[in-house]
Amino acid sequence: MSDSLRLTRPPVHEVRLALMFQELPKLRTLDLAPLRVEWRDEYPELQESTPLPPWQASEREAVEFVGSGVSWPMGLCSLSTDLGDRRIKFQQDRFILHWTFGEGQQYPGYQSLRAELLEKFDQFSKLSHDASGTIPEVKRADARYVNRLSGISSHEAMTGVLTGWSASSAFPFREPDYSGFRVHYFESELDSRVEVLIGVDSIVAEDASGELADSSSLLLEAEARVDMEDNFASRLDAAHDVITKAFLEITSTQMRREWGEPE
Repeated sequence: MSDSLRLTRPPVHEVRLALMFQELPKLRTLDLAPLRVEWRDEYPELQESTPLPPWQASEREAVEFVGSGVSWPMGLCSLSTDLGDRRIKFQQDRFILHWTFGEGQQYPGYQSLRAELLEKFDQFSKLSHDASGTIPEVKRADARYVNRLSGISSHEAMTGVLTGWSASSAFPFREPDYSGFRVHYFESELDSRVEVLIGVDSIVAEDASGELADSSSLLLEAEARVDMEDNFASRLDAAHDVITKAFLEITSTQMRREWGEPE
């Protein structure tokens, strides 16, 4: 995941990297048609849906109604592979790459995913500038990782994260159908301009023999603020660094050895 973390069998199940920018109100879907042509071999499936609420808006401001005679807002465009395991999404205020890694699929590493995001966003930016006269001004860079903890129930994972994997857990009654938690910090210890979210959720997954077994997912999400003087790619790296540090802090040495960390 970084120079300080090398795993030959990382538990990564999903990765989402995103760049949030000032809204481009003049941008329209048709302006970006060349991207559909250029990326069609990699991402043949196209879907358009209603746009997501502006990322800078509060929940109260997020609900909007389109009045009669008002220009129809640009939708959320999603391009994906045939299997749906890789997706590109964009609208007037964001650009997202989302990968899902199934059984037998190797996580290629952050640098590989970062390179694709920046390459694709550069193409998006040039077309956006040609159409609207404005280059997207990135204000936030996000990184989100979901890791599968096979054979570890969510209550075991929660106890492990909260105690440094120094205590066991047990319920006084039958195990719940779902359990999980979220811990959020507006400022990470590594970077005061990065928010970080840590979460555990219960999931049901197959074990090595194909039997259903209790497992859990470990969510790590970071949002890095991008100021005017910043390089947004560096701020994306800062978000990833925060996630890497959190991953090292909330997983045990034994777990990382099982995932192929060198001794």
